[in-house]
Amino acid sequence: MNTLKAYLELIRYPLFAIPIAATLPGALIASEGTWNWRVGLTLLIALLGYFAGMMKNDYFHREQDALVNPDRPLPSHRLTPRQVLITASTTYIICVILGFTLHIKAGLLVIALVMISHSYNAFFKERGILGSLSLPLGIGLLNIFGALAVSGGVPRLVWYAFAATTLYDCGTHITTTFKDLERDEKLGITTTPLQLGIKPALVCAAASTILSFIVAVLPHWLEGVSWHYTLWVVFALLATSITRLPLYLNPTEKNGYRALKGSMIGAITFFPCLIGVQISLWGSALVILPLLLVTLTLLEVTKREV
Repeated sequence: MNTLKAYLELIRYPLFAIPIAATLPGALIASEGTWNWRVGLTLLIALLGYFAGMMKNDYFHREQDALVNPDRPLPSHRLTPRQVLITASTTYIICVILGFTLHIKAGLLVIALVMISHSYNAFFKERGILGSLSLPLGIGLLNIFGALAVSGGVPRLVWYAFAATTLYDCGTHITTTFKDLERDEKLGITTTPLQLGIKPALVCAAASTILSFIVAVLPHWLEGVSWHYTLWVVFALLATSITRLPLYLNPTEKNGYRALKGSMIGAITFFPCLIGVQISLWGSALVILPLLLVTLTLLEVTKREV
């Protein structure tokens, strides 16, 4: 049980909704709103791959965690680096195999996603803007993976979802690095605010986030799809703006963590907004709201920072 608890802490399970929310638009648009076993397996692959990435994150940064987060599973010796490396690598292999069972293109994209995840954790996370670009790219590509896994092709609407998700997550990545700004500077970790400067980083985050919302509403104007999905865009806009405003007024670590929470709420409602093109508003609400409620409940119950 102690080992299981350590792994659950390692994978940051309260964040389980993020890969699901990012994969849903591609999967449901490609399936024309039909829930089937291919959609379910696609979401499972995305979730397992996300958890494997979390494990690799702690594996590669265990020495820094030993200084600033000694209670985490690896620094506290509740798990060994070998255990974590083997588990994460095995999980990646399972994801690749399952991806190929759905479609050869999906399997190839899983390999690419594993490479992006590994590169981010091993190299780009501490390389400033490269980290803020590479991780969001991987999250955005989950839309493409969802479509390829379900149908073997990528409908045009999925590219809107890809662009909107990548841009939003880029803005999120930049703003949330503020929550560890002092620690990162002390450890010599180069994040985007430390590389570009606080004000330029905030400007980049704002520009990326605004562009994401613009891209998300384009299908209504350019493709003639129903407007009701944009209600989720508005909800995400409000949650993001309200929680990020304090950071822009006073860029402190406390406000950085507040921005992170707001961005999580925004992501869970924003990433899957385009599923509303294929299913009704109430149908999309039955998907999005439970994901949001469970995430907020888990974060409150576990009392863990993410």
